[in-house]
This record gives sequence, C-alpha cells and structure tokens, in this order.
Amino acid sequence: MDKTKICKECKGKKTVEEKTKLKVEIDKGAPNGDRYVKHGEGNEYPGLEAGDLVVIIKEKKHDIFKRKGGDLFMEKEITLLSALTGLDFILTHLDGRNVRILGEKNHIINNDQLYTVHNLGMPFHKKSYEHGNLIIQFKVIFPDHLDSKSIELLKSAIPGDKHDAHHDTHE
Repeated sequence: MDKTKICKECKGKKTVEEKTKLKVEIDKGAPNGDRYVKHGEGNEYPGLEAGDLVVIIKEKKHDIFKRKGGDLFMEKEITLLSALTGLDFILTHLDGRNVRILGEKNHIINNDQLYTVHNLGMPFHKKSYEHGNLIIQFKVIFPDHLDSKSIELLKSAIPGDKHDAHHDTHE
C-alpha cells in the first residue's frame, strides 16, 4: 500500500475517534438499572449501520437518604427533650428544598421509632405526579448524666414509680 495515499486523519484505520455530546432525557423516579437507548448514536464503521448507545441508570449513594422503590429512608438523631416534647426540624430534601417536619402535638417519640411523612419520597417511575413516602427512623440521644436538681425536676414532671427501687422485695 502506498503510504502517500493513507489518510492522515484515520491513519488507514477507516475510522476516527470523536467526542460528541448527546442529550438523554431521564424520567423522574427512574430506578437503578433502568436503560435508555439512543438508536444509531453508537460507534460507526464504513459499510455498517451505526450502533446504538445504551445509557444505564446507576444510582449514586447518598449520605442521608436510602431509596427503596418510591420510598426514601433516613435516620435522624434527636435529643431526649425533642423526643418528649415534640418534633420540629427542617430537612433539606434531595431537590434542595427545605421541608419542615413537625410532629404530632403531645406525641412522644421512642428510640428507633419509624415516622412516615406521606408523599415526600421519590416520584414513581412513569407516574411522576405520584410520590412515595419518606420514612424516618429516630435515634434518641440520651444525656450522659444529670445533676440532682434536674433529676428532681424530672421526677416531679414525669409520672412513674414513687418508691425507692432499693426497697423492693421479691418473694
């Protein structure tokens, strides 16, 4: 083969590599592993039809939220005071908006309790107008110690056993 007739761009390989930008519209709520195909946008070779470009959705791990279908799960640490007197906090959602989570009045939250906020999860795939739920598991942070004044205030405020546990007798 005459080296003077070899294409300087492809160097005789009949193809050149080039980068192009393609716009791929991803449906809201698309699940992990979902596939989108752009026909004829893949590799080309002289005399053959261009291949397809296949885009596969790979969910990024998030520091706060875990996804299961349309539902989002998260853990939230709260103080004992909040657990006893009521929830009220601001949550930054995945889309960046701030959402106020306000618990039911006079409702005590137990450690590891699940709390459901309806319609605050992911949009459902192919039904982006419907959303899953946000499920929050609360982790109550107990104080390391209490001074005697705080103990007496708690004893007067919280109903419970009035007698000294050291005087219990078991028969």
